[in-house]
Amino acid sequence: MEKISIEGIDIFSYPVCYKNNFFCGFTARTGGFSNKPFNALNLAYHVGDDSGSVFKNRRLIIEKLLDSIPEYIYSARQVHGDRALYINRDTGHVRGNIAVEADSLITETENMPLMVLGADCSLIIIIDIKKRAIGVVHAGWKGTLNGVLAKTLVSFKRYFGSSAENILVFFGPGIRSCCYRVDSALVEGFRKKFGGSDYYYRKGKDFFLDLVKLNLIHLKDFGIQEDNVFDTGECTSCGKGFFSYRKENITGRQAAITMIY
Repeated sequence: MEKISIEGIDIFSYPVCYKNNFFCGFTARTGGFSNKPFNALNLAYHVGDDSGSVFKNRRLIIEKLLDSIPEYIYSARQVHGDRALYINRDTGHVRGNIAVEADSLITETENMPLMVLGADCSLIIIIDIKKRAIGVVHAGWKGTLNGVLAKTLVSFKRYFGSSAENILVFFGPGIRSCCYRVDSALVEGFRKKFGGSDYYYRKGKDFFLDLVKLNLIHLKDFGIQEDNVFDTGECTSCGKGFFSYRKENITGRQAAITMIY
């Protein structure tokens, strides 16, 4: 993983993607047009930011980061659910916004960038380097508990005939176990579904949850090897330069973005 800055835009990316003709990146909050408290590279329309600023921020990503200059970045209505939505050129949208509830998008269409948004939730990029297919996943605790990542991988197999050995998975900045305090009832819900205990710890009366470790369970069940999994390791809550809903409440959203060249 490498953190690079392009004309003031900070982005976390992976050389393995470029070598295989994919774009794969996670944005931070620097380099855009939005004013406080959404400063500066907020990419979400639904948080109360000026829509013109959000549009300019999305165009900035297209013009500065995506070499082929696609017309839009495509996203759906995220609802902390578990739906994986297949899209292509025939999918209806308005300026790239798809009026369908889904927390995961997949495609094999070139020059069609996919995006999910978050301000603490795990943002995940999936690439099948052999079938040349991509996906983005928004996995908060609800999506993780309901298996949105697992269902996305099943969709890869269904739509593209993907095999585990050809799939690369990338985890972007998100709230980590150092900061993700939860109640005992939520931990018990995960214990009932996943068993085990290595994805949480207790400090006094408080429980702290590790969403990445939980999603790694889905990857292991699908047969994806550790060498094919990459992680920025960045925490949006205690790290610098990220949007964090838990820390700020009213704030913007960073993104996971991928595209096939």
